[in-house]
Amino acid sequence: MEFVTLEEEEYRKFYDSFENASFMQSIELGNLKKEYGNIVHLVGIKEKKKILAASLLLETKSLFGKSQFYAPRGLMVDYHDQKLLKFFTEELKKYIRKKKGFVLTIDPNVIYRVRSSDGEIEGDGDDEVLSNLKELGYKHHGFTIYLDSRQARWCYRLTLDEDYEAKKAKFSKSTRKNIDATYKKGLQVRVGTIDDLSVMTEIFDITAKRKDFFSRSLDYYKKMYQHMHDLMTIYIAYLNPDVYLEHTKSLFEEEKKKNQEIVLKMENDQVGNKLKNQKETSDKLLEKYKIELEKAEKFKKENPNGKDIGCLLSLRSGCEYLTLSSGVLMDYKSFTPKYQMYEAHIRDAYKEGFKYCNFYGITGDFDPKNKYYGIYEFKKGFGGNVIEYIGEFDLEITNFYKFYLFLRKIKHLIKK
Repeated sequence: MEFVTLEEEEYRKFYDSFENASFMQSIELGNLKKEYGNIVHLVGIKEKKKILAASLLLETKSLFGKSQFYAPRGLMVDYHDQKLLKFFTEELKKYIRKKKGFVLTIDPNVIYRVRSSDGEIEGDGDDEVLSNLKELGYKHHGFTIYLDSRQARWCYRLTLDEDYEAKKAKFSKSTRKNIDATYKKGLQVRVGTIDDLSVMTEIFDITAKRKDFFSRSLDYYKKMYQHMHDLMTIYIAYLNPDVYLEHTKSLFEEEKKKNQEIVLKMENDQVGNKLKNQKETSDKLLEKYKIELEKAEKFKKENPNGKDIGCLLSLRSGCEYLTLSSGVLMDYKSFTPKYQMYEAHIRDAYKEGFKYCNFYGITGDFDPKNKYYGIYEFKKGFGGNVIEYIGEFDLEITNFYKFYLFLRKIKHLIKK
């Protein structure tokens, strides 16, 4: 075996053949990171001209001319092959040391454990991979449960092991109902283009502020589209004013007719509590639909061509189709556009032959009091499983790593 630097073409071929490849190990992601000052390294292990393992490494300049190295969702290697993993690790240490690097951080695209939809443990974790890494000097950051690592350690994933209609039948009743309701309300989903990046950024930014999440700039998404458009799909949910108004009118007219029938019955029959309750319920619905009708009429007047109210950014990632980020305008949250956007994502995953839909980050805290519980609850409605990645590791390259940790600790104390 020999350690080599790889040309883009041969690296791409290996990446395309590696089932557990993540978009974070793609050439496209590397080109994006170059825009923000990272130095990209493509390295691998060959035996008789065949690539056995590879990784994209991001180098970031740090203190005193030293560098930190990071393999996002890497390395691309069989972690159960101890001999290969050991050789790759030893050679990486030599290579990074020559580049004045002092640490290599990895967060492998390795699932430590698949759990039930409720987060309950269903089997043993992959302790062999954990042991192999620790024996080689990789320091585990621990089994974190919140959104406090570079990449999500907990995700929700749907396995596409039967046709869509059979899979949809297993969605929760409320999820199926909400999907169907979006069409009746006048929602439609279209695939966005580069011209929709400003809309996407605005929706994501508004949502991030509401949920206290980090958001990217329009400049970032423009660069991302420039380098990664072949891996991306932008789903835009927009509200059709004509369908919205017609649907609301039909609800109002139908309830108005019911209300009149109840009134007529009250005039001709003895009025009991049951009839009174029916009238009270109908009056409330009638008032609700009247207000909604006024909103629909106003919406059509102000938005004759409709309005974009939600966005979902999806990425192709190895055998998975991944939902990276989504957002909804607060004033239109009641239209629940995420349900229709996620359905579009799932349907496209089937069309493109993916094995999984990865709905991406959740936390490992399944207590309903957890402030992020709603994210998990929404994704759970589509069926599937909770998946727990093995986590993040640091590999010390030189003693400067200890000094760096000391300085970081001091900085943290000063901030506090």
